[in-house]
Amino acid sequence: MKTTFRKTMIWLHTYLGIISGWLLFVIFVTGTLSYFTPEITYWMMPERQVIVGDGFDRNIVVDEASYTQTNTQTKTKVAQESQRFQIEQSLNYLQHHAKNASSWRIYLPTAREQHWYVQWREGKTRHTVSFNKDATLLGSTTDTKGGLFFRNFHYTLQLRGYGGRYIAGIAAMAMLLTLFSGIYTHRRFFKDFFTLRKGKISKWTSDLHALVGIVTLPFCLMICISAIMIYAIMYTPFSANMHFEQGERGVNKAIIPSLPPLTNSTSTAANSVKSSAAGASEYMLSKSIAYSAILTSLKAQWQEPHAIKRITVEAPGNENSRFIIERTKSLTVSNRADRLVYSSYTATPLEGYEDESAPATFRRIMYGLHQANFATTGLRWLLFGLGVLSCVLIASGLIIWVNQRRTNLSKGQKRIPLSLHIMEKGNIASIMGMAIATPVFLLANRLIPADTLNRANMEISAFFVAWLYCLVHVIFRPAKNAWFEQTLVAVVSFISLAVVGICMPFERIKGAVGTADITYLSFFLGFVLCGAVFFSTSVLAKSSFVRLLFKWRNV
Repeated sequence: MKTTFRKTMIWLHTYLGIISGWLLFVIFVTGTLSYFTPEITYWMMPERQVIVGDGFDRNIVVDEASYTQTNTQTKTKVAQESQRFQIEQSLNYLQHHAKNASSWRIYLPTAREQHWYVQWREGKTRHTVSFNKDATLLGSTTDTKGGLFFRNFHYTLQLRGYGGRYIAGIAAMAMLLTLFSGIYTHRRFFKDFFTLRKGKISKWTSDLHALVGIVTLPFCLMICISAIMIYAIMYTPFSANMHFEQGERGVNKAIIPSLPPLTNSTSTAANSVKSSAAGASEYMLSKSIAYSAILTSLKAQWQEPHAIKRITVEAPGNENSRFIIERTKSLTVSNRADRLVYSSYTATPLEGYEDESAPATFRRIMYGLHQANFATTGLRWLLFGLGVLSCVLIASGLIIWVNQRRTNLSKGQKRIPLSLHIMEKGNIASIMGMAIATPVFLLANRLIPADTLNRANMEISAFFVAWLYCLVHVIFRPAKNAWFEQTLVAVVSFISLAVVGICMPFERIKGAVGTADITYLSFFLGFVLCGAVFFSTSVLAKSSFVRLLFKWRNV
């Protein structure tokens, strides 16, 4: 009975992995890249500069003798003062250019997301203005989706509105079943963990698959379970439609706390003072005093550097205006940070958001675990590494199935079964397709002229066109040749990306070297490392072309 059950688990593990393997590989690759979404966007928009560092801002002059590595209080004070400067400059701009707006939003930069900008809406038109580190307006910006492309593709598959999130959810459920059946298949954990046979590539690949599966098991379980919990309401809509008039939206309105609506007020704070020029200046002064009191109050409650992420001012011209301040998510596992509400003109604390229910809090914690906004730099790199290993786990499983079927073919059998042929070609198109389409997407960001219309969509089109070419190429080439040739294209793509990134624009790389912009410079090291990894892969694959090259050297 045990043997029969184990064979059933092996069958389930094998064919669930085969059916969902290509899709899971694409989802895990884009999800792994999403851990560095702000950094990728920063690289793809070279006009951005470093605005804030790790606790130190160039806009504030501090006595260097007192600013030491151990003086954390000074670092915190500098960060708070820099945010105060950014908030004051933002409010000053909005007061002069968005008087008729129904609301203002101020997005402050962080060490990861070097983007300081304000937004306001007048009617149906949304306005966005970005600032440089010295509070000057940022000129033209690069039209690009940046790292958000990988993040959105991760859970929508570029099928937003066409069931992309349902497909990703089904893939996550299939991954969970594959993991559980894999646990029983490789039940000898310690033996599998310390086994890595040399010699034949098929045995080495099988041992690597088992080893990586053991290492990444907790990570994959967390990712799959949290992914399902994020859209649990969407995946089970029947109860929502039965008990709520608006279905899923009705559930969200019921469980997500919101602020009480603003009371209707047509009188403005300016009218309550005076309509003269002197009155207007007094009105501006009273606002400045109120905002100053709010920021002073925040210092006592949120003492970490760069504590404020976003500020929303509702009905900025009215007496009942609200000042909503949202904290950064770096200190919470949940995907919703703390928020405080004040009166914009009196600085008195107002009724804030109610506490969420336990199920809603659990869902937000799952959401936060999946996104890992709380992760420090070291932890983020660890998660990124586990994501890469998960991609290796999926890819090696797909390759193992093909190798085993090829080995089991009878010696006299000349015709390859159609299923094996499709799997072999599909593995190359999915694995190497992502390896080539990703650097092509980044290359398009540098090569497409900045004034091109619909530029962001052209970058995305370059990604899918490159992927399509990989599929067409593998259809007309033998599998071994296709593996090597596409691996070589990936090597050339990543090396070209490093060269083009240095040359275009050259002023940006000079500025990054001069300011020791580690985030920007680290991309070039990453491109070179990726090129080296794929070059090593092409050699390890022992393709016919490589063997021919070594024979030529021995002649």
